[in-house]
Amino acid sequence: MTDDRRFRTDAGASEIRDSYNDLIEKYLPNVVRRTAPTSIGPVATFSAGPEDGTPVILLHGSGSTAVSWAPTIMRLSNEYRIHAIDLPGEAGLSTATRVPFKADAQARWLAEVHRELVDRPSIFVGVSIGGWIATALAAYEPERVSHLVVQSASGFGPRKTLPLVLAGVLSMLGDGGRRQALAYLTGPRSHAKNRSTMQRDLDAFALRTFAHFAPRTDPLPELADEELARVRAQVTASFGARDRMLDAGAAARRIRTVLPTASIDLRDGVGHLVDDQETLTSQQLSALLR
Repeated sequence: MTDDRRFRTDAGASEIRDSYNDLIEKYLPNVVRRTAPTSIGPVATFSAGPEDGTPVILLHGSGSTAVSWAPTIMRLSNEYRIHAIDLPGEAGLSTATRVPFKADAQARWLAEVHRELVDRPSIFVGVSIGGWIATALAAYEPERVSHLVVQSASGFGPRKTLPLVLAGVLSMLGDGGRRQALAYLTGPRSHAKNRSTMQRDLDAFALRTFAHFAPRTDPLPELADEELARVRAQVTASFGARDRMLDAGAAARRIRTVLPTASIDLRDGVGHLVDDQETLTSQQLSALLR
């Protein structure tokens, strides 16, 4: 066991930290690494791009880290000022504190980080749980969020439980089982065979993380209608129609009802994670700002 309850063993925690730092050095050697002090503990951030560029804040999903955004950072940092954040309580370099899934509590720490990084309203891009947290900030500190981009975001519709049970069984069958479980939860992925060397390195790191990381098991609630009604930012949402973790159709219908000006893309044949996330994010930002 380990004192850091995010990981199953000290050796596993050390392996993930070392691999994470290696990936940053290999693919993002020029990012500015900072640690933002917050009321819940230190939060690690990675910044790149022109300092006068439009600020874009990237929030990853559960069990992941900010390095999952590496292809997106490389693609967008010529034009935008990118800030990728390691979510607290997840597998990255931020505090191990696991903030309760209450929208006001999640908004509080993110607002503190935003205050350290940026002095003006920003575009927030969140995937899965990162989308839930970004939406919480847009509801409780709407002046900070100029545009809200969510990809396969939790919080808008029900989560599916049976796939998580199946993935848990598969993950007990060693590396092969964990590989199948991760592919099942995040897929289907139509272009998995055409991934670049960097993407394959990130896939391998995700698999190692899955082997050592103990994900949160506390329920993630849907955001309340009254919370979503506070959102003033222009919203762009994308979901995979074949998402095995979220009821994507129900989420899209709810957004249309509660946030009627939102732009919604329900992508055929796509699961929880989009293969070409950097292209999707680039297209979403371009559409927002044109």
